[in-house]
Amino acid sequence: MGGGGIRKMKHNLFNKSLALVIISLFIGTTFIPVTGRILSENKTLPLEKQIGSNDDLFFDLKIKLLMKLCHMPSLSACIIKDNSIAWSKGYGFYDIIHKKKASDDTIYMIGSISKSITATALMQLYEQGLFDLDDDVSDYLSFTLRNPKYPDVPITFRMLLAHQSSLFEYQIGMYGALKILLKSLPIPEKPYPWLKELLVPGGSIYDPELWMDYPPGTEANYSNVGFIILGYLLELISNQSIEQYCYEHIFKPLNMMNTSFHYDDLDRGRLAIPYMWMAGFYIPLPHYDFRLATSIGGLRTTVEDLSHFLIAHMNNGMYNGIRILKEETVELMHTVQYPNSDFHGIQFGLGWIIWPENGETHEGHIGGTLGGFAVMKMHDDAGVIFLFNQCRGYSTTGERKAVYSIEKMLFQKADGNCGCGINEGRLNEKDLENAENFAKDLLNKLGEVRK
Repeated sequence: MGGGGIRKMKHNLFNKSLALVIISLFIGTTFIPVTGRILSENKTLPLEKQIGSNDDLFFDLKIKLLMKLCHMPSLSACIIKDNSIAWSKGYGFYDIIHKKKASDDTIYMIGSISKSITATALMQLYEQGLFDLDDDVSDYLSFTLRNPKYPDVPITFRMLLAHQSSLFEYQIGMYGALKILLKSLPIPEKPYPWLKELLVPGGSIYDPELWMDYPPGTEANYSNVGFIILGYLLELISNQSIEQYCYEHIFKPLNMMNTSFHYDDLDRGRLAIPYMWMAGFYIPLPHYDFRLATSIGGLRTTVEDLSHFLIAHMNNGMYNGIRILKEETVELMHTVQYPNSDFHGIQFGLGWIIWPENGETHEGHIGGTLGGFAVMKMHDDAGVIFLFNQCRGYSTTGERKAVYSIEKMLFQKADGNCGCGINEGRLNEKDLENAENFAKDLLNKLGEVRK
């Protein structure tokens, strides 16, 4: 045998050895699935509808390795089929120090998925005829909202809900403004007296860079500030706080009893600790609330609770016989609102994101905040949700690919075609080939994450 053949044989042997090492390390040790169960309104699904009723060890292995690449201390996930949870599982520890294991009732921060809740609440008021989507929001605010560069163009509810208001994605400036606000005591509270100071020229914290150089309604630009305004409008129109309104009209009807905008309302023992990955360590952060900007990212919930909300949207506004939106309203929310809606490859409905992918579409929202990340998506008749408690998990290209890989695996599992199966008994040649291919893929991903 020539030198090239020997090198190839050694390379193949290395890949097979690596595959076996990976399998033995993660299947043969305590690094095993934390919880796993088949759920359907607290009843076992019929056998023909079960998804992953036996632990799929290779699937769990891949999830856990992707978690390690993204530095996720814990992850809770579920798959929705036939208007109920078909599969759910928790991985890792949501409280590392106390070794608390994640499950489907672990409570996580879900960041900007809160915007879909805010939008749903507003659309309930829309159904009552309390405003029209193309109304000028200035008619409902205590000040006139205009892009100073285009003062004659009104800004509407539809524009704010579809990120077409010409407001900038104002994170850096927003944090600067909040710093200024926090220096003054008492800390400003609702009804948002600081919004006018931020948005109107001449305000004490106004910044002209807040506004884009194009008219409202002509281009898409994701805006947190826009949804803070929508939260304010929700409170003005309903004459209730966003917390009280959402509890009465969304959380309670949908039986989302482990969901709140404020952590003090929830079981502290089940709150996922927010972590930051830094210098090779998980740094725990204190629990915190979005007191000044509840509507954009302040919600905490579980995968089980959030599944009720997603099921309602998948089922034309109804969950478990309870209707929270009309069918035509749900369809409107999930429809791209403007022909020029493209924003970095995504499009916007009303508080809803549409991902066009290979001629198909996925709908939902994602959210990231300090110490948490969340994905909620639906496609055809399946939905997936996964939540984790580390703020860096979407920062690098490799980490984004790993998060996308988890999403893809869950949708494949929902279709019964995950391609991750491995026999629990004796490994056959096909299992080894699958593991070998996975090992190669893992090494590639590891290289990407380290970039």
